[in-house]
Amino acid sequence: MAEKVCPVCHKALTVKEKGYPMGSALLKADRVHVDIYECPECKRVELFAAESDLVKCPKCGNLHSAKELCPICALNNGLDAANR
Repeated sequence: MAEKVCPVCHKALTVKEKGYPMGSALLKADRVHVDIYECPECKRVELFAAESDLVKCPKCGNLHSAKELCPICALNNGLDAANR
């Protein structure tokens, strides 16, 4: 993996969060996972497409962060419980 460099001060960026989910769980097509990097010098934050830490839900096939439950299945479970 190539080192990520701050476009402003050219210092090496440090990873702050891997596989962070962005977007709505309701709009599966618009959901994306990113790795968040920060510059230790100027504190600029950069987002990059997630390189790892994603898992595929065995039930519905949705890709999600390993740090969270599948948002699609969690939503469906909640809706099923509400309809009982």
